[in-house]
Amino acid sequence: MPQHQLGPLSAKYRVIVPDMQGFGQSSAPSEVSAYGSKNVTSDLAKLLDILGIERAVFIGHDWGATISWRMCLYYPERVAAVCSVDIPYFPPNDQCTDVDALVKMAPQFAYLKLLGDSEATAQKLWKAPRRFFNAVFHHSAEIPGDLERIIENVENGSDAWYTEPSTLLSNEELEYYVRQISTATNGFLGGCHYYGQWRRDFETELQLPREIPHHALYIATTRSSGDDPSQKQMVAGMAQMIPKLKAKIVHEAGHWVLWEKKEIITAALLEWIAQVN
Repeated sequence: MPQHQLGPLSAKYRVIVPDMQGFGQSSAPSEVSAYGSKNVTSDLAKLLDILGIERAVFIGHDWGATISWRMCLYYPERVAAVCSVDIPYFPPNDQCTDVDALVKMAPQFAYLKLLGDSEATAQKLWKAPRRFFNAVFHHSAEIPGDLERIIENVENGSDAWYTEPSTLLSNEELEYYVRQISTATNGFLGGCHYYGQWRRDFETELQLPREIPHHALYIATTRSSGDDPSQKQMVAGMAQMIPKLKAKIVHEAGHWVLWEKKEIITAALLEWIAQVN
């Protein structure tokens, strides 16, 4: 969680921001089998045990959002409420996602296969972490749509986004991320391993419930300034499985909405937590 959300939230609530397994200074096993939603949610439940906390409000972005949704399924008794930023809820499925078929149908998801090749991709990113963070941390309108291209050319690519300062991160923030990944147990490997868990997650989630009974907030984004029918459709579908769902669509923003629209996100989180508290 960025400091601009952490500060206002921690002024009112006890806020715990753990590095999930494979990230930051947490342990990062080399074996891909150590990851997956079952193992990572277990880590978070054990963290609550250690801290003496019965239930918590889970707020997540990207993989943190995916795991927050799964906490509601694996450990519903430990979740007071859940918020996901930019990652919708996808319930357990009775068919495993075929990544090859997905990429064929939607080539923009080719990066999923690339990141799923954990060791090779982690090694590539390890050689140029500053260039990688510079390239991806930009306002949504500035980011090239092809993440696969960014990764493939991260070492020697001549595109300006590798060397021009990030438009979202201060130099201090950038150096923090570079330092964190440079001193992490296995660099980018742990984070990449999350993308190699499609089959394992499918198998372990088969017996899980599909509905989420908790109070939930989904913060969606759209690059347009007006209505986004696709997001409205997504929210309507989620509401069928999450009866207590509230949704907020943030306009003219993308994946990095926590930085792009930080005041809006902070206000939305504070308002929602006060309501469910």
